[in-house]
Amino acid sequence: MRIRETLFKAAAVAILGVSLAGPAVAANATPPKKTAPDVDVDQGDRLFKQGHYEKAMAWWKDAAEKKGSVNALYRVGAAYRDGVSRDKDVVVERNFEEAAKWLTKAAEKGDERAHFDLGSLYDDGLGVEKSLEQAAHWFLEGAERGQVACQYNIAVMYEDGVGIPKDPVAAYKWYYLAAQQGFVEFGGPALETLGRGMQPMQVRDAIRMAREFESKPIVR
Repeated sequence: MRIRETLFKAAAVAILGVSLAGPAVAANATPPKKTAPDVDVDQGDRLFKQGHYEKAMAWWKDAAEKKGSVNALYRVGAAYRDGVSRDKDVVVERNFEEAAKWLTKAAEKGDERAHFDLGSLYDDGLGVEKSLEQAAHWFLEGAERGQVACQYNIAVMYEDGVGIPKDPVAAYKWYYLAAQQGFVEFGGPALETLGRGMQPMQVRDAIRMAREFESKPIVR
């Protein structure tokens, strides 16, 4: 069973692409703490933006394997997830199994971008055995670090009881946080629909939980 709003994943790519520096922060939420400089100071990122894709991949792999750079782990995984081409020449072949391997390492170290991507791979069964439970696990990890697409997706899963036990209060909390980050088009209607079937006390509890939400640190 696929997540009801799979279309949202495509919409989120623009936010979570190669140049992403970090997630937005919901109102009333504590901004997530970073443990390293922003990604735009990364030499591999600079090389990639300049079109030196082979050098960027080599730099990222070296930084990932020798220095344990979380950003480098994520960048390599993202490159394998999307594939990289220059004109008609393929620089990096799309390889979902390789993507999952690198993204898992980044996700385990706390990179919220990897949490979203890895959750999506498990949801779609790309490069990994399809598992809605694993998808929910990684979306929740990202949601807890303030990643808006993860917040929305885990809300859907909580609402439908897909990959995780059904919990309307938790679903409302995550929809609420996603909507506060600007995804009113998605989170707003979901809140209204879900709220109509909840008790007032449940809605109050969900809003209180959202307002007390503190993001876990993210790692780059």
